[in-house]
Amino acid sequence: MTDIFDFYRDPKKHGDLKAILDLGAQNHPAGLAQNFLEKDIWVAEILRLLYDENLLGAHSTAFKGGTALSKCWKVIERFSEDIDLSIHWSELAGEPDEIAAWEQSTQSNSQKKKFREQQTRLLTEWSGALVIRLNERLAKYGIDGLRAELEPDSKGEKINIHFPRLSSHDSNYQLDYILLEFGGRNRGRPTVSHNVACYLSELDELQTIAFPQATVAAYHPGYVLWEKLTALHQFSTQEKDPDPHRLARHWYDVDCLLQQDDFTNALDATDAMTDVVTMKSQRWAQKGVIFEEVLEGRLVLVPEGERLKQIAADHKAAIEGRMFFGVPDDFETIISRLREAQDRINAGISRVKHGQ
Repeated sequence: MTDIFDFYRDPKKHGDLKAILDLGAQNHPAGLAQNFLEKDIWVAEILRLLYDENLLGAHSTAFKGGTALSKCWKVIERFSEDIDLSIHWSELAGEPDEIAAWEQSTQSNSQKKKFREQQTRLLTEWSGALVIRLNERLAKYGIDGLRAELEPDSKGEKINIHFPRLSSHDSNYQLDYILLEFGGRNRGRPTVSHNVACYLSELDELQTIAFPQATVAAYHPGYVLWEKLTALHQFSTQEKDPDPHRLARHWYDVDCLLQQDDFTNALDATDAMTDVVTMKSQRWAQKGVIFEEVLEGRLVLVPEGERLKQIAADHKAAIEGRMFFGVPDDFETIISRLREAQDRINAGISRVKHGQ
């Protein structure tokens, strides 16, 4: 079999690679454009390096976010281009006793501030070391334009991986690099092993080509769901309007999750709900956001007024940018379902709270 990366190494084969991408755009049932199919190759390869070649190292690191939803559970029908990873906070801090460390670091506001400063420093150091490991490994490919860099002022949370682009594209919505986004946030170590592959590897016409595949440690569905639900609660209630660009996907994702049994069953996972709410309220407070309201049955999934209009406009831009496999439901329909889900979830939380 021919390695797909051989087509990048040899300039004489660039035309063949473009033909492969064109074939994929014409024949893949998802209807993805060339630029998405090409980026997907590199997303899968980076996941392989991180997990199968263990460039992540010894820390417990969970794969989550939209790419995990599309790759591991196939629960969303959109192209997700970022790699969202969560490092276990106590391992990052070198704390062998998680419970004792948690109690110590949440005793007061000064302790919380000290913890956040320590986590930022440790994450920045860890991410910087990962960039070095990535670039050492990427240099061995012999492919021009392939490199990793720590995003300035990201506090160690973002690494951008640049790759050569040979595909034709007409989307301004897609990033022209792969964003690795890290956080030392997950509480507990709830992960599930999943195999992920490239979209192009699914085509019968391309079975003579070897595409990357990876085995990842994906976040448990219950934690994924409550991370997403509390993210909407934050975006809907925070004091400052969030940047709407590339934000509407979160409402689309939650709407999809709430139509799948693997995730709706997780609504009863009160341990996941409590863990996520406790972590966000103690570690990552936002002005105007009261995460504890979720535990009282006051989850907010839908913002109001101009904020909602801006997010609706972003949903339209995502459709025009061909981020979806086909045409998704209109934003009004998605929001209508989420309003109903909000009432249903809050009623369920209240019943549990009052022992009904």
